[in-house]
Formats: sequence, C-alpha cells, structure tokens
Amino acid sequence: MEHWFGSAAIIQNVEFNNLSDITPQCDLRQVPNTRFLLSEDELKEEVYHMSYLAAKIMVEHFPWLQFAMDAMNEVDDKIPGMHVRNTVIPLPILHKNEQKYTDVIDILDSYQELCDSTFQAAETTTQKTQIGGDQLTRERFSGAKRLRAAALTETERLEGLSPITFELFHLQMTVLSVFYKILYNTENTDSFTLHSQKIRLLRKEADGNDVKNNYDSCKDLAESLIKAYVIEAACEHIGLPNTDIVPENIPDTTEMSNEEIRSWLIDQVSPIIQNVIKSTRSSLNGAYIQETNPDPVFKYGNIVIELGLIFMDLCNILKNPNRERLLVVMKYLMIILKGHNNRSKYALEILRLLCHQYALLSEKTAHETIYGLFVNTGRTIIPADLQMEYLVRLTNGQLRSMCSKVTEKSLVKRSSSFFGVNEISEQFDNETFTIKRAHRNI
Repeated sequence: MEHWFGSAAIIQNVEFNNLSDITPQCDLRQVPNTRFLLSEDELKEEVYHMSYLAAKIMVEHFPWLQFAMDAMNEVDDKIPGMHVRNTVIPLPILHKNEQKYTDVIDILDSYQELCDSTFQAAETTTQKTQIGGDQLTRERFSGAKRLRAAALTETERLEGLSPITFELFHLQMTVLSVFYKILYNTENTDSFTLHSQKIRLLRKEADGNDVKNNYDSCKDLAESLIKAYVIEAACEHIGLPNTDIVPENIPDTTEMSNEEIRSWLIDQVSPIIQNVIKSTRSSLNGAYIQETNPDPVFKYGNIVIELGLIFMDLCNILKNPNRERLLVVMKYLMIILKGHNNRSKYALEILRLLCHQYALLSEKTAHETIYGLFVNTGRTIIPADLQMEYLVRLTNGQLRSMCSKVTEKSLVKRSSSFFGVNEISEQFDNETFTIKRAHRNI
C-alpha cells in the first residue's frame, strides 16, 4: 500500500482590516465558563432560526400557506468578499504518510517553504497562513508543530502556519452520524421510526450504520423524516386533521409586507419549537427532571425535530456563512455531541474553536479564520474540506489515466499541472459554449 498526501491552496477574498489585530483578545483563564455555553439570548436566537426552518417546511407542504412563499425566501446576507469565486490551486501530491509524525512534519515544511517563496516573490512581508483538515488531520498538524516548538528559527518552528483549524463538512457528517446512532435501529420497525421509513420509502442506499460512506442518501432520508415530523407536529398544534384543511385564524395578508407575514408565521411555529427543546432548555438552566413514565413516541419525535432542525440550520449556514450564527450552532452542537458521547472528539474540537474565537486569536484573525473555512465555487458556497474531496476525485481520475507510467517523479509532475489544466479546460468550454450535462436526474 502506498500513502500519498494531497493539498490545495485556497485564495480568500474577505478582509477585516477594520477589526483589531491585537493577539490575544483576552486572557483565556479569565473567560467565564458561561461564555462557551448557550446564553438565554443565544438560545432564543436559535429557536427563531429553527422556527424559520419549520415555517419554511410548512409553506412547502400546506397549500393554504402558498401566500407566504415569497416571504420565506432566505435573505442573502453574505459579506461582500463571499460573493466572489475563490481561486483553488491544487498542490503537488506528496509521497507522505499522514499516520507518521516524521512525514507530517515534512508536509508542514513544504507548506512553510511554499508560503515563504510566495510572499518573497510578491515582495511583501510574510504573513501567517491558515491551514486545516478534518479532525484527525488537525490533531496531527498541531502535534507536529508542537514537536518543533523548541527549534531555533521561526521557519523551523513553523510559526507562519497558524491558525490550524478543523473543517466543517466532516462536522456535518459527524452530526448526521449522531442523528442515525440515536434514531436508527434495524431491529425496530415501528411505523414512526427511521428504519421503518427507510423501508417504506425504498431508500435502500441509506445505510444508517455507515453514514459517512452513504452520506447523500442518508441525508436525503433524514430530511424527509424531519419534514414529515415537522408537518405532523404543526397539524397537531393547530388542530388540523390534514394539510388541506384551512384553519380559521388566517389573517388578511393582502396589505401585509413580506416581513410581517414572516413574523406572523414564525410566531405560530415558535411554540412548537419551544415545546420540543424544553428538555434542552431545562438542562441548560440546571432544572432538568427525569420523567418517570416518558412517552417513547413523543420523545422520539422531539429528538427527530430538535436534532433535525439543528442539522438543517448547520447546512444552511454552510451555504450562507455567518460567523455569529455559526458560533451559536457550534455551542448547541457541543452540548449534543458531548451528551451523546462523553469522549466526543468533535465536542472537544468545537470547544477549542470557541477558545480561539473568544480569546486566543485577535478579532481580525478570528473572523478571517471562520470565513476561511468556506469556498465559493462560482455556483454555491461549500466547506473547504468538501472542495478537497472533489480535488481528490479529480486527482484519482488523472492518476488512473497514467496507467503503467506511475513513478514518484511522474506523479508529482502530473499533479503540479492540475490547476493550469483545469483553467485551460474551463476557458475552452466557455469559448466554445459547451454545456456540461448533469450526472444524475433531478
């Protein structure tokens, strides 16, 4: 078996020169513990966004709510730089094994050398460069950098490679995996369960025991179940036997603005969400009491809606990045992941991220770090590690075409030209008006 390591350089377009660049923002030891937990205001904010998602689901499936379709369109609040497509440059693959610290140090040395040569060629002062990967890669990068902490020069200490972050697509997969670990049981075929719905909907590819290798199928099934439970909860709350019956308390919307319609609908949905997260709110306040005879069906539905809407909110933020909203969702997810598994690695990663954001990094670097986790592809915004997954697929396809001419030298040479080849190919397609067909039917 051969181990190779692939990387990419992502040129960011966002700047926060108006923010303070004093590091650190404050002494981490002086930050109160409550700073890393959901405050009452943050919980109310998250309830609002969960209510918005639930209201949007209702508009999609209740015919009598079609008048609110325009009002529920999500507002695009991206900061200016996020509207510009990012330049993504695949770096030459390295014949290194990420499982060995000696090889990881060589990888970081190559990053440091690339950064130094780039800034020198641009005739500008060397700046710190953000690097990252999934949780395991982040841990290995940090560990390798600690091994160099006592080196004599800044270059040997790899001081130019900072901060080191984990990426968000793998967090998405982890949250969805927890959703299935809690709710998916192949031995239970009750009509309200996730496994039963998989069978009824013929979603054979949605293997809940292997979410990471069947992510898209599992995500589609989860979203179908979440929407079904939201619709059922709304019907029960309003007192409707089905979605076609029109309730009596519909206001006259002819003279209402979109904002007023949105506020009215969210106010109707908010009590449902408040009831769903009652246990979470009681736990945060230290007033949680274990029920003696809980209703398993009711509890199951609450978990589906709460975990489901948090997951959907995370997915929305990754398409429309917002630092403040992301940090609130991170705090919520930290509680869920830690509660599910006391040794959750991603719960610890989230806590580490919050420490960086609130104390260890400057305010300017903290904002740049968050928005550096995203890539604008020209069509949509995706997490940086998902962009890397696409590049890995591209690399594998190119290497397979080399057939028997595979050597370490030829692999490095071939992978060094990927960026230029892609630019030439895209320019050719644009000038010849080539239409790229979808790979699957929608």
